[in-house]
Amino acid sequence: MPAEPTHAPRLVPTVRGRRILPGWLLLAGICIACNTPVRYEGPPQADYAEPLHDSAISHQMVWIQDGGFWIGRTEVTWDEYLTYATFDGEPLVGPDLDAVSRPSKPLDQVPFDRDWGKGSRPAVGMSWNAARRYCEWLSLVSGNNYRLPTEDEWELACGSGGRGPLGERAWVEENSSFRTQPVGGKRPNEHGLHDMLGNLWEYCHNPWHPDEPERAVLRGGSWSDPGSEVSPGSRLRFNDDWTLMDPNVPAGVWWVPDGEHLGFRVMRPGPDTGATP
Repeated sequence: MPAEPTHAPRLVPTVRGRRILPGWLLLAGICIACNTPVRYEGPPQADYAEPLHDSAISHQMVWIQDGGFWIGRTEVTWDEYLTYATFDGEPLVGPDLDAVSRPSKPLDQVPFDRDWGKGSRPAVGMSWNAARRYCEWLSLVSGNNYRLPTEDEWELACGSGGRGPLGERAWVEENSSFRTQPVGGKRPNEHGLHDMLGNLWEYCHNPWHPDEPERAVLRGGSWSDPGSEVSPGSRLRFNDDWTLMDPNVPAGVWWVPDGEHLGFRVMRPGPDTGATP
């Protein structure tokens, strides 16, 4: 395996006097944790909307023919995530799902939406565990099988990342106003997917490397990265320093205090492709 490139920590602007993303490294490279997928030869499937319980909120799912799976048209939004992570009050699902694990209330010193707003902005700051638990919850609520995409699946869905200037396709450091922006505001890629590049790094199903099975890998770049460092090949290794602000020892399993750049989108395997990678 080639040596991992190293970069000096890059200082970025602050929000309300607080430095954003202290000392994390952007690593670009190829997928080293999963095998090249076999091209799907089955019939095309229709795109669809997956409603969330009895609400008007739904996941817009797009069929990726080469991979034989559906993937979210956008990153998971606060509207979608808060249907699961209710924090207080009654869950928004039936009594048969009362035992589903749900996130604890976020740390008070880090507003869960970073005071950027909720609604159609992508949900930020959850752990890899929380992203996977959301997929499990969505599977139970919908009766369909959802999970995070593997890196290979993510790459198929990302494709070239779309055409035209990056600033027309992605929220990056130069145009983001140093925060996430509502999903769907930029030009989609060739599959009709928004924000595969920029806005938030997206958790994948497989780990960073087989030798580190508990360490997440994320793809796609975020609002805080220079456009020159955002591409379909960009990979990010989860950094334990992002949890140092958590007063719990060990750190909690649901939230990443310095996780302003972390998010995810959901994936559903297609017919005859199996439910797990």
